[in-house]
Amino acid sequence: MTMCGIFIGATLLGWALCFPVQAWLKKKDVWDNPNERSSHEEPTLRGGGLASLILMLSVIVFWVCPENTRFGCTWLAGLVILTWVSLIDDRQEASIVLRLVAQGVAASLVLWALPGGEFSWWQLLIIGFVLVAYINFVNFMDGINGLVAGLMILIPLGMILVISEIDWIPRIIALALAGSAAGFLPFNFPRAKMFLGDSGSVTLGFSSGVLILWVWTGMSSGSSWLLLLLFPLYFFLEGSVAILRRMVLGQEWWQPHREHFFQRLIRCGWSHSRTTAIILCIQCLIIILIWKAVEGGWSKTFLWALCMLVWSVFFAYVEILFRAESKNGNIEP
Repeated sequence: MTMCGIFIGATLLGWALCFPVQAWLKKKDVWDNPNERSSHEEPTLRGGGLASLILMLSVIVFWVCPENTRFGCTWLAGLVILTWVSLIDDRQEASIVLRLVAQGVAASLVLWALPGGEFSWWQLLIIGFVLVAYINFVNFMDGINGLVAGLMILIPLGMILVISEIDWIPRIIALALAGSAAGFLPFNFPRAKMFLGDSGSVTLGFSSGVLILWVWTGMSSGSSWLLLLLFPLYFFLEGSVAILRRMVLGQEWWQPHREHFFQRLIRCGWSHSRTTAIILCIQCLIIILIWKAVEGGWSKTFLWALCMLVWSVFFAYVEILFRAESKNGNIEP
């Protein structure tokens, strides 16, 4: 009952914060105008994720900092750095070097202060690289209505429902993160009044990544990271495949494009709502499989193979559909 109350409270607060953020964005004239790679057709406010950011900053100040001052302050510092660079990117495109440097600094700060995070230098490099990659993959997926916000509801809620070892403060952070995304969702789905923008998607990706790392260091099993990585697996698979596809074709992988699987469904004529709904349904299936595996004592290898199969079937379906529609001349440019 307490967890449900925290989630509902965070959702209502996140929703309420969207109104002043919406007014501020209009005042500052922060609009995302459609271009050749956009999935929307009308100018839409960009930066609505600031409402989620404000809520997360408040929760970290009041819940994390009193418990672990160093960790809480580095998390706050990372969010401030990323928000500053992302706001620049929302108004005028920031260079990829500036964005990666900011993300690297933010990741380094939280890894230095992460509770229970006793890593060797090479482990820190790998974990830092994975965290920065995850931040960018979340940002890449913010291309259609409701997708990132929906996943940012399901991933934290799935973790606290399935994994019993999570301490109470990480649980509160997970509920606040999910609630902040749920409060923003009515402004972004089914019809978008606001987009998350980089200031929203990057900071949500960073906070969810830090949360996953925090939960991992608090778990007793050394291989628990194999379980936790399954929750955001979609982001890693979708982002990695798109990058590899563009590298093979000799294209600049860091440049914006319309080759993600979710974008290909839109180009095949699917609506934002239909595309988002199917991906979120598959994410729910993944969470159910993780829950059944934990309850039934399945091997992590079998669980990984099963989850990879689920996403692979979806990606294969999209690829077959896209090629068939391309052959028939029904693909949007």
